[in-house]
Amino acid sequence: KMEYDGPAFPFDLTRTTNLGDIADIIATGFEDMWNPALLDYNAIEKRIYHRKWSGLSFAHEVEDTEDPVNDMSPVYGRMYVRYKARSDRFWYTIEHCDRLLFLRTGGTNRDSVLDLVDKLEAKCHGKPFNVLLASPQPSEEFTDIPHVLHYNLFFDPDRMYADVGHWLDCTKAMQTILESLGVSSKNLFWCPPNLG
Repeated sequence: KMEYDGPAFPFDLTRTTNLGDIADIIATGFEDMWNPALLDYNAIEKRIYHRKWSGLSFAHEVEDTEDPVNDMSPVYGRMYVRYKARSDRFWYTIEHCDRLLFLRTGGTNRDSVLDLVDKLEAKCHGKPFNVLLASPQPSEEFTDIPHVLHYNLFFDPDRMYADVGHWLDCTKAMQTILESLGVSSKNLFWCPPNLG
């Protein structure tokens, strides 16, 4: 809604409920994120769940014309191409940008945030970065963690799809935060959609 759209990155359109999973996924270079041996399709929920990272699931990978209960091969093939490209963009962006801002919505705990920051420090080549957390919990939980900015806000993606007014309110709140940090469409790093 802010019209900051660009090429997708690995966590776009996934649900990642456990910040510890995210830290591990980044630390391991996204290996296994799209590994068919670790993915299970739930026909009732129409979601793909990950076995290694139980907090990771995918809701937008199966096409209406496919039969995922009997044949997941086209889905797995598409996920390989899609998520490999997204992973390549993630690392390309880290290599070529000046500063990094990682954004996470949803509740977490101090230990998970410390772990994520530690793993990002190892991957960001000494570049300045921040982790912007938006979650409905007291900011005191994250006091004095380097690189971390916390906002006690609740962004509910399910409600956003059901209520455009809520979506626009969330958009305005996020845009205000980003502008306060000096982020705008004029200084975003636009990674090429195809790196190959």
